[in-house]
Amino acid sequence: MKRTRLLSRILMLFFVSGLALSCQPASADESHLTTNGQELGEISDAVERYDNLLEDTYAHIANGKQITDKSYTLDELQIAESQVDYIVDAFLSSGLTINDVDVTSTIESIIPDAEGYHVSAEVTTKINHQHVNENNLLVQDTCWWTDSHTLIISRTSVQSPYQEDGSASSQLLEDTRIPESIAPAEPNSRLSSSGMTTEEALAARVVNFTPSDGARPAGRPVLPDFMNGVRYALKWTDYPYSGDDESDFNPDYPYFGNNCANFVSQSLHEGGAPYHTSLSINTKDKALWTPNLLPGKPTWTWNNADYNYEFMKNNYFNAFDSPWMDIGGLIYTDWNADGTKDHAMIVTQCDKTFVNGQMIMNTYISQKTNNRHNIPLSVEMGLAHQSHPNTIWYGLGLRWQS
Repeated sequence: MKRTRLLSRILMLFFVSGLALSCQPASADESHLTTNGQELGEISDAVERYDNLLEDTYAHIANGKQITDKSYTLDELQIAESQVDYIVDAFLSSGLTINDVDVTSTIESIIPDAEGYHVSAEVTTKINHQHVNENNLLVQDTCWWTDSHTLIISRTSVQSPYQEDGSASSQLLEDTRIPESIAPAEPNSRLSSSGMTTEEALAARVVNFTPSDGARPAGRPVLPDFMNGVRYALKWTDYPYSGDDESDFNPDYPYFGNNCANFVSQSLHEGGAPYHTSLSINTKDKALWTPNLLPGKPTWTWNNADYNYEFMKNNYFNAFDSPWMDIGGLIYTDWNADGTKDHAMIVTQCDKTFVNGQMIMNTYISQKTNNRHNIPLSVEMGLAHQSHPNTIWYGLGLRWQS
């Protein structure tokens, strides 16, 4: 099934574009480089083979299962482990047992050079996991996320020292995950709260348990239908909308290049938050909140994480330094610790579990750019730390009223 998906995607790109999958040389001296049908098949095989290796590596690290396929090179084993090790640790340290993993890559483009093939791929990781919650109930969940990767595949078949039959195939030389983009922003909310580093946030998830811990305030939320927004976020990050192309978004709302705050705003609007409009046409007016203040022009509070944080805090949420929010809460990140919030996500599940005799909070988030469907926040922290080691995390908890 994986091979069919990979190869069909390659053939579609090859024949529809007529450009041999963006086979543009890296320099004039390499203008002779091309990619033919046989090479495309080898590339497809190599990518599928790497997907299988990633799945085997999850099972190996999480459950101690040995990797029995001896065709992988030592370099490939080390590359796969570097992509998987910290994610498995995020699950296990959260009291989550990994049951099954599926990794599927969709090839977007291929550019050959003298070193090999630079393959741009959308890599989706789907994990079935389980845990025992604070009520001693077994909870089974599924999460997945999609990220852009650049894979470098060897041009010349390389014989693996582990192959017994003497056969050779194209090998993976490198896997680089493309970091989340930093949306244009202005220093709008530097003094709003101090936030937490990743290390501080992971330490803060321990619950000092009392019978009242985790209980919601008395009364009702300021957005009584907020769960509709949670369901919206789960729907539009789930299959068949589990990507970041325009077709993966609700056509009732506008689509932009970076859609994290846009998607949070959509979810809150679906959860009952009304548009905030006036006669003003100033897109940076902090009192306004709408996707279409002007044709094709949202307010910054709608589509900019920094402005969105301030608007939500001023209207519907309370600010917390800790990001471990209850369901319906919002989480923001400052990728570079420069005081400007760059990214937004919504909490779509929350519970507690015991790890090493301590009760900890497990928060799960969904988002766009890049697509995440109900993944543990600890996993998102691990993914973020690889690209943005200085990330600061902020939480907004839904406001309740008597």
